[in-house]
Amino acid sequence: MPELVTSRAVFIFMLGIMSLIVVMALNSGCIQAGSGTGTLTGNVSIGPLCPVEPCTVPHDRLVAAYAARPITISTPAGMAVATVTADPETGYSVALKPGTYVIDIQHQGIGGGKELPVTVTIRSGETVRLDISIDTGIR
Repeated sequence: MPELVTSRAVFIFMLGIMSLIVVMALNSGCIQAGSGTGTLTGNVSIGPLCPVEPCTVPHDRLVAAYAARPITISTPAGMAVATVTADPETGYSVALKPGTYVIDIQHQGIGGGKELPVTVTIRSGETVRLDISIDTGIR
């Protein structure tokens, strides 16, 4: 019987120590409760791509126009977290850890995204939609 009492005491002591370690890890930020990912997604429109309408652009030039304007996702402090290139047909989608991000593009000469930069908040398991319209300035 004395062994059973000693084993139970050791078990309770170890359980208390493990609980304390988990609480300390949660408070230090080593472990984030519910730290899954969320999704940032949207469509991107770029135009005009020709100075005169109607405008017929080969698919490879259209893809190149999107590739020349990657979307940058940064922390509010300015540290780049991800860069994604939108597809002309399907847009873009990127998984991100929960947090606040600044979304922007490289601003080139004339034109640009009037609504950018924009700040978004990503939550675990949620999808945030951000459609982006880029004016090339071609007239």
